[in-house]
Amino acid sequence: MYRAAFLAFGVYLVLLGAGLLLIDEVALSQKVSHRAAPVLRLVGDADAAGRYHLQPPDWVPFTSMGIGIVTMLYAIALPKN
Repeated sequence: MYRAAFLAFGVYLVLLGAGLLLIDEVALSQKVSHRAAPVLRLVGDADAAGRYHLQPPDWVPFTSMGIGIVTMLYAIALPKN
């Protein structure tokens, strides 16, 4: 069971990193921005209309994919029980 969980988490991180390679900015709608979590206010910038824009740094996609690949390798190396 742990093997599948680690493998799924690794695949998720690799796909997240690959998706972040393709985008430069994420713009949230006004509805989501209105009830934004406090963490979102720390990492995002609001424009004049009140929408939050998230711009991930250049290192985030590569770090996410690297951690995901290492996690998948760890899942493969786990003993079969």
